[in-house]
Amino acid sequence: MKIKQTFKTLTKSTEKLLEFGENETVDYKRDLKGLKSEDLVAFANSENGGIILIGVEEKSNGKTQIGEIYGCDTSDKSRLVIMSKALACIPPISLSIIIENTNKKPIFRLEIPSGIQKPHCTSGGTYKIRKDGRNSVLTPNEILEIYLTKEAKKFNKQFKKATKHLVENIDNVSSTIDFMESTISSKVENISSLLEWTEMSASDTKSTVETIDTYVKTILKEHRNTEIRVKSLIEHNEIKDPVRLRYMSQMAESLVEEYERDEKLFEQALKGEISFEDDSVWKLTDEEKKLIVMKSAEYLYEKRYPGQKFDEEE
Repeated sequence: MKIKQTFKTLTKSTEKLLEFGENETVDYKRDLKGLKSEDLVAFANSENGGIILIGVEEKSNGKTQIGEIYGCDTSDKSRLVIMSKALACIPPISLSIIIENTNKKPIFRLEIPSGIQKPHCTSGGTYKIRKDGRNSVLTPNEILEIYLTKEAKKFNKQFKKATKHLVENIDNVSSTIDFMESTISSKVENISSLLEWTEMSASDTKSTVETIDTYVKTILKEHRNTEIRVKSLIEHNEIKDPVRLRYMSQMAESLVEEYERDEKLFEQALKGEISFEDDSVWKLTDEEKKLIVMKSAEYLYEKRYPGQKFDEEE
């Protein structure tokens, strides 16, 4: 909640707001009595937020609608009334309170940003949104869409955070593999040089073959060492094959999308009655498939029913 400085006259931005009347992001109130909690809720639930001018009424100038200043009480008591209405919303709404035109007819300018924790509702449970220049009741589907959008952003943020450490480990593994590939490549180049030398020195074939055999054995040994190092890195960080985990995460995301489109499929997943075909190179086990299905169903369930854990379902 912010209370900014007062202005003796109208700011240029407010003058422009008075020129075009009420619209998608602007609303007028003749006095403080006309301000309702649902007005704040409607703007907080909209995509771009909005501004409410208190002490202003809409009228026609013969061509279009404009705002006419009547002025209102801008005392500390009035500001507390505005703040209490905002704090009574669920979740509370953050807004900025600005007082303008104090030399003549003072008005309130309320700036309500789009809510970070939306959807917001009044203390009585009324959900509204600003659209088409008026406050409209949010339908259940619209409320669900807001929840899903918010949860999708949260999931994406958590997923990035969770995979950050995994990516770092993958980078470490990749660096080790690159180093070993470089070593092996060097060995292969040496063999190539030896083969060329053999063509020119056939008389010493036996010695050359033995040398080549030694290098081949060295390459095989380095290859086994590379596998051991990679396995050690993965076990040390207590993670499974990172590429396999990434594939499983992709499968889980695709299942969430399917459940959102097919309610019957979602209900079957909740009961553990479905599986899926996996024709990838990973050949997922039945246990891994079951885990992916249940995790996907659990994620969508908790998005739809915030505050209720998946294991609470009867």
